[in-house]
Amino acid sequence: MIKRKLKQYRGYECLNCETPLDISEKYCHHCGQLNSTKQLTITDFFEEFLSNFYAYDSRLRNSIISIFTKPGHLAKEFNEGKKQKYANPFRLFLSVSLLLFITDNLNEKYNSDPTTPKDTELINKEKINEELKQVNDSLIDVDKLAVKEQINSLLSLDKDSIYTKAELDKSQLGMFYKINSFRNFSIKYPNKTDSESLKELGFKDDNYNRFFYSKAKLFKSNNIKSELNSYFYEKLPFLIFLSLPIITIIFWLLYFRLKINYTEHLVFTYTFFTFLFICITLFNIIDIFFPIIAVFLITTSFFLLFPIYFYKSLKNFYRQNRWKTVLKFLLLIPMFGFFLTLSALTMLFFGILLF
Repeated sequence: MIKRKLKQYRGYECLNCETPLDISEKYCHHCGQLNSTKQLTITDFFEEFLSNFYAYDSRLRNSIISIFTKPGHLAKEFNEGKKQKYANPFRLFLSVSLLLFITDNLNEKYNSDPTTPKDTELINKEKINEELKQVNDSLIDVDKLAVKEQINSLLSLDKDSIYTKAELDKSQLGMFYKINSFRNFSIKYPNKTDSESLKELGFKDDNYNRFFYSKAKLFKSNNIKSELNSYFYEKLPFLIFLSLPIITIIFWLLYFRLKINYTEHLVFTYTFFTFLFICITLFNIIDIFFPIIAVFLITTSFFLLFPIYFYKSLKNFYRQNRWKTVLKFLLLIPMFGFFLTLSALTMLFFGILLF
């Protein structure tokens, strides 16, 4: 027991808010501060620190045990008011998301292909030439010439060059070469306005092209795909955190007759995804040392463990009979697909705007 909590050190007034206190009160009934007049020592400081840490650690331990042994039970009890027993579901989800991001990053570095970008580009060119040879035999002479011109045009293009709209259209290349051209042009002619640059490159001077031209100047290199992947990968935990409120709508719609408000559904959603993310984090760690075992666990979990866990979570949290739960479980599968796609597109849209 912390010595500062002993009765002999209690006062008749709170040192923080000056509220009158009784000697029997261990804490101030107004602000919650410990009722103690004892001078703080190093021992007291570390005892209090360890006490607070253990209190949080016990809530975390209770949350993890409950999530793995009683699906849906944590969300049910948290909504019923047992908030001191468990860690906050929203904060716990963010912490687990951060761990998932770290293990994903470690896993990606550990299992990354050592092939350099130049080697990859060379391999891609060789692959294109190989595919050209395969289709040559099945084409008439006119088609062969057209395909050959298109492939040669593709092979001659360079990410570090500047191409006009006509050249890009002729080569039938997409957005990434367009953004590279915008970026390269802005570096070569920094004093030109966006409108002047677009006109010289042969693009229409409208809001759409001006938006992409302004975004192109923000990239640090011409490895556009790599930078975009890194950007969205770093923001993934935050984007998922924001997308789950959209997914929660499906629970609110399916269980609208129950006396459960939207926030309580949200607690259930974050708790369920916390379980998924903890499992995936563990799989990432296993994948670093035992890739074959990790593949088996991931496959088994997605086809067996996660569906069973989801069904039990629904039954324990919403407390409906088996057949109603099975029916709603089956309805949630396609609805999940739709809302996950909607959430991904929404987050992608805002991610591009905020890039």
